[in-house]
Amino acid sequence: MVFASTAAEQPSGNLAFIRAELDRRTPPIPYRVVMMRPSPSWRSWLATFAYNLRAGYHLGRARLFIVDDYYFPIYVIAPRKGTTIIQTWHASGAFKKIGWSVLDKAFGADESLVEKVAIHSNYDICLMASTTSAIHYAEAFHQPLERFVTDIGMPRTDVLFGPRVPAIAAAIRAKYRLPAGKRVVLYAPTFRGTTVRRATSPEDLDFRELHRVLGADHVILLKLHPFVRAAHPIPPELRSFVIDASDHPDIHELMLVSDVLVTDYSSAIFEFSLLGRPMAFFAPDIADYDEERGFYFDYRSGVPGPVFETTADLAAWLRAADFDLARVERFRADSFEVADGHATERFVDRIVLPALR
Repeated sequence: MVFASTAAEQPSGNLAFIRAELDRRTPPIPYRVVMMRPSPSWRSWLATFAYNLRAGYHLGRARLFIVDDYYFPIYVIAPRKGTTIIQTWHASGAFKKIGWSVLDKAFGADESLVEKVAIHSNYDICLMASTTSAIHYAEAFHQPLERFVTDIGMPRTDVLFGPRVPAIAAAIRAKYRLPAGKRVVLYAPTFRGTTVRRATSPEDLDFRELHRVLGADHVILLKLHPFVRAAHPIPPELRSFVIDASDHPDIHELMLVSDVLVTDYSSAIFEFSLLGRPMAFFAPDIADYDEERGFYFDYRSGVPGPVFETTADLAAWLRAADFDLARVERFRADSFEVADGHATERFVDRIVLPALR
């Protein structure tokens, strides 16, 4: 059994939860971790070449091969008979376009690549949170809809349920010294750029304006996308108001201490909807992003919260605290068929163990 990714050095999200469940089983279920995170340097190209050789070796030996993102070796190596390849993806729903859906966009693969390589091919099972999202991913992966499993749930959502939630939340509050009695706003923008190697973070949000309006009783918990390597500039005088939590590996644990989510185009909105808490969308570059990437639904009417293009309007909404939670609940109901804190157990019982037998 192999966990593989070229987006991180250690399992995260769905892969981390599945790995932890394997370790908890008696006897523990053995596995390999074959992962790397490329960088823009020329040395990274050499490391990627060596990594792909190693990945091909393990792909040839694996009974079960699990990924959570685009994974090139799968698409160019014919799977050995007896190997099951599972795509768990790193988002719980279909929001931004990916794969075959963006061939006419600046982001992702282009026509010249897909003429040579059948991207997103060779998946035996694709994990998804709902049939609504699976329909879009079937288009994005060029996979038949019957390969999508939607009645297990997403392992990464398990952290949002169960008796461990208070302890996790307390640890996060202590780690980042979150002041008691203040509303915590999780600001989690997605990355910008047409390649993950050179991902950047937007800098349109005016933290000084937010502090002027909200500083007395709010704090901002900043979580940059994992692809972004450079720190977000925070003025020194605002560092007690804007707390950078980008070093924390699991955004879902940060959600547990957050009263409101502010994002732009992040798929974190799906998991956050499970908490039933308000969301807002700060998207001054919506026209450019739609042209570069595109969405699977109408952005302004489909997201579970109001869309703002100025910091002043966002700050006024947060200050008024007039939140439409019914909109969040409708989004959650449409996005998840199963979410109860036991998705990882079901995944291991229904997919991992039968494949290994």
